[in-house]
Parts: sequence; structure tokens; C-alpha cells
Amino acid sequence: MKRITLQFSSLLTALFLFAFSCQDHRDPDPEPIAEDARIRTLEITNPGQVINDLNFRLYIETLGTEPITEYGILLSFKSTNSDEFAAVPTLGNEFSSPLKFEYGATAGEHIHLQESVGFDDFETLYYRAYAKTGNGKVVYGDAMEYTPLNVPKFGSFALSSSQNVPATAKLEIVGLGTVQVEEYGVAYSYRTAPSGAVNVSPKLADRTVSYKLPVSVSAHSVNLPIKEGKFDKLYARPFMRLKNAKIYYGSVKSLNGN
Repeated sequence: MKRITLQFSSLLTALFLFAFSCQDHRDPDPEPIAEDARIRTLEITNPGQVINDLNFRLYIETLGTEPITEYGILLSFKSTNSDEFAAVPTLGNEFSSPLKFEYGATAGEHIHLQESVGFDDFETLYYRAYAKTGNGKVVYGDAMEYTPLNVPKFGSFALSSSQNVPATAKLEIVGLGTVQVEEYGVAYSYRTAPSGAVNVSPKLADRTVSYKLPVSVSAHSVNLPIKEGKFDKLYARPFMRLKNAKIYYGSVKSLNGN
């Protein structure tokens, strides 16, 4: 019995040493494989009643192993009879400009709302999602294109005042487009004192005055009714109400009171 016990003890010792030896010489875990971020361009959408409020959208499928330091949508605008555009925008192209998304990069869909995009400035928009990573690499989504609604085209829009008229809005129409217009005019907001409330991006819910229909290619002027007779600051922009009930806004101008 004593001889068997010694043999069994020797066997256990050998097994223990063998197991320890295997653990001591275990191969190290492999290094993680570097993976690039993957990003997808999504279609531009219109979120509501204002036809030229545009949602620029992208989808980050994979964040990758390098941190994303900047991301957004690259834009390239093609104007009529112009060859200064990029059908496939890149960061290094002189006719491409980045619309940077300001919040941190996370996997999933990201949306940037751009209000009152001027449809009279271009006939086609080429766009593409992009992301820059910490190692200087840039990844892109597919290039896509957007064709705006062919509304009447606004040219110059100016505000002025005179001794007898507190505010006049002059709008130049430079093209008729193909969309029927039910009304066009000026949306405006003003304050009568420096501390007063005012909407710096006036809408139809503020104050409006209309130009005479039909829309024609020429300059149109209208006086803006000022109930108090004077103001401290005024903001105004042209608008169109289309037959399909959509609204189109032009750029905002401001005017200081007398």
C-alpha cells in the first residue's frame, strides 16, 4: 500500500508540473484587427410644410477602431451652365464644401436640419457622407444628387425706409419656374424698443404683406405696415405659398429703425 501511495503521489506531482508548464508558455492574445469606420449617405428629406427646409442625413454603420474626429455631408452645387461642381464630392476638391455635424459620432442615423435653402442658387446638389478618423484617414459614403423644386426664382431682396414710409421691401423675381404660386409676399417681425421681443427668422405666423399676383419677372415693391408708426429693429424675408400648400422662404434681411 505504501508503494502505491508513493506512485500516485508522484503522478499527481507530474500532472501538476505539466499543467503549470503549459500555462506559463501560453501564446499571448492576438492584437485586435484594425477596422475602418463605415458610413452611409441617406436621402435628403423635407421634414414639414416649408419646402426648402432640408434634412441632411447619414448613417454610421461602424465606428471602427480609430476615433471619428469629424463627420458630416460634403456638398457640391451645380448652377445653370456651370462646370464648377463635383459629381463625386471629396474633401480635397475645390468645388466641394463640408456641412459638419456638431454632435459626437455614434453608431446609427444622424440628421442635420438646414433651414430655408435657396433653390434659386442651384439646379442640382451633389452630396456625400464623410468621416475623418484620428489617424488622418477619410471614409466616404456613396455620392447622391438632389434636384430642387422649380419654384419662381428670387433675385435681390432689399429693405429701405423713408421719411413718410417706415419700411419698404423690394423683391426682384428673376425666373418664373414651373410651380404654381397661390401667394407671395413678405413675412416680417419688428420690435419697438431694444428690449422688445422679435423673431429674427420671421414666418407667416408673424406679420405678412403680399405682392400683387400674378408673379412676373420684374422688381416688386410693397410697404410694410407698422402699427406703431416706427420701430427699433425689423427682420423680413420674402415667401411663396405654393398651390400644393407648401411654403418657400427666402433669406432674411434686417433694417434699423429711424
